[in-house]
Amino acid sequence: MFRFLIFIGGLLMTTAAMGESTAAIGGYSPVSYFTKGEPEMGSPEFTVEYEGSVYHLADASQVEVFNTDPEKYRPRYDICPYSLSLGMRKPLDPTNFKILGGHLLLFHKSEEMDGLAAFAESGLSDEELLDRADKQYVLLRF
Repeated sequence: MFRFLIFIGGLLMTTAAMGESTAAIGGYSPVSYFTKGEPEMGSPEFTVEYEGSVYHLADASQVEVFNTDPEKYRPRYDICPYSLSLGMRKPLDPTNFKILGGHLLLFHKSEEMDGLAAFAESGLSDEELLDRADKQYVLLRF
């Protein structure tokens, strides 16, 4: 019986830890990008779910703000839009961002590539980036 309780306790702790790690955008609050102009870690205490994604927000007022217009605050893509425009899938770095056309765009950042810097140097207009990323996003999702 004791081993069973230890197993169940471990399972519950693992499930809780997994739940926290599944927060969209690495647990950063999508509202903070707009209201504070910078990334801010959210809290599991202030969690909302929207279209299958779980978002952690910084406080109760951000929950209210997010719930008034979730489409405005959630990231436009779950893949780096610049790499997406090139037909590649690169993971996001929630600290590498830009608000573009009222949309939150999160970019990849690693030693090999900084998606935001590459976009800035690419000569693509904002509209071209979004158009290319939208087209590739549809292709990659199927």
